[in-house]
Amino acid sequence: MAKENNIITSMRGIIPSLHTPFSKDNKIDLYSLKKLIDHTISTGCAGMLVGAVAGENSSLSINEKKLIIKESIRYNGNRIPTIVSCSAKEQKDRIALSILAKEAGAEWILCQVPDNVYGDELLECFQQIAEVGPKYLMIQDLSWTDNGMRDEDILMLYNKIKKFKGLKIEVLNSGPKYTRVLEATNNEIHLSGGWAIMGMMEALHRGVHAFIPSTMEILYNKIYNLFVANKFEEAKNLFYEMLPTLSFAHQHIDISIKFYKTLRVKEEIFATNFCRSPIKDFDKFQNDEAESHINKIFKLQNNLLNN
Repeated sequence: MAKENNIITSMRGIIPSLHTPFSKDNKIDLYSLKKLIDHTISTGCAGMLVGAVAGENSSLSINEKKLIIKESIRYNGNRIPTIVSCSAKEQKDRIALSILAKEAGAEWILCQVPDNVYGDELLECFQQIAEVGPKYLMIQDLSWTDNGMRDEDILMLYNKIKKFKGLKIEVLNSGPKYTRVLEATNNEIHLSGGWAIMGMMEALHRGVHAFIPSTMEILYNKIYNLFVANKFEEAKNLFYEMLPTLSFAHQHIDISIKFYKTLRVKEEIFATNFCRSPIKDFDKFQNDEAESHINKIFKLQNNLLNN
């Protein structure tokens, strides 16, 4: 029978990937970031991820990434686990961010698999990152176009890197890959889903430990808790209420970030929904559609909070 370790049980549930709030003059808005961290904790989340794709990490300078990492960990104050994204285009920057995460007090880092890197080269890449980093390494298996990492590479890294304790899968056809990884690791690796949140109900039945969306924590936590309580129909019905919104937001990652930042403004957590290039403002039709979905989600969330 598959066993489960305390690394998994300590981070079961919803672990939002935090957006980076910007002021109107394109500066990091630390006040809004603190409000977001408080919201993440007060809604019962199992952890938080900072500086990842949803946080527009490709637009952030190294100094901005350092600021977000330090302030997020300091303000969180160990209330919930913080996972720090160390993803970057250059290995030297991944290593520098990994060192910084450890110095700032994070126990977890997340790093996206570099493009077109496999086998021994991939092993060396992650060995260097793990060697200087915090206690635990989570690898981000992300691909918008294919099935992502080869299964044999996942198992090779798992067997050879002691700190590799978590895998975030967000690839095409994620479901069967969840099951293959859980079976191959005897359920000993912490497995989470991100962009593949559209398949949340299937993933729950497959035994995925955590989900890393970027907003709507009140709804996702309720769904997760209903499922854990074996109230499967209630969990499914609430998730189905969200599906039209997810369909709109998941047209493209840029639309997702813009939409969910707009929701944060409605929630009075962010002061602006400003996004950096290449993310564009919505046109009239997108704004009309977004407003309709935001009003529905806002109503759903308030209904749960008031009942």
